[in-house]
Amino acid sequence: MRKLLFISALTGLFGFSALCSVYAQDQDANVLFKQLRNELLNSRVQARDINSVAAPLRSLLKNGAAKGDLRNIVLNLIRKGVTDKELSISLNSVNMLVEDGAKLNESADVVSQAIDQGMASGFKGGDLGLAVKVQEAVKKKAKLLEEEKKKKQTEVKDQAITGKSTK
Repeated sequence: MRKLLFISALTGLFGFSALCSVYAQDQDANVLFKQLRNELLNSRVQARDINSVAAPLRSLLKNGAAKGDLRNIVLNLIRKGVTDKELSISLNSVNMLVEDGAKLNESADVVSQAIDQGMASGFKGGDLGLAVKVQEAVKKKAKLLEEEKKKKQTEVKDQAITGKSTK
């Protein structure tokens, strides 16, 4: 009975500490987001644009993205003429790639290059075609990330079976 009580208490303690950790991460992300929001407002970014990208920015901050990197990404996109829905789609795309395992700067580059290609094709900020270009590029990159992940898993399985590294 004591063992069961001890195990229950220990499990409860671990669960509580995990909840505290998640709560702390949320608080840190909220504080960083408020600071980032103020920096963007000081850089003359419209409040409506910041509000439209709040969710992906918070998510990226929770995943460890640096506030300065995010500020630069947002400012770069706005300099290209991307605002409103396209800005939201672009940052959601960056967030999706980061969640799929890409690095932040790599993800931002994929989106930025897609925007550049779309603009070279004649699309402008506010055109639906620009958002389509971004989504196509993100799907292509996500597929590459998935293939890399499968390849690594296969290598790990092969290594476990043979006991040797494939590199």
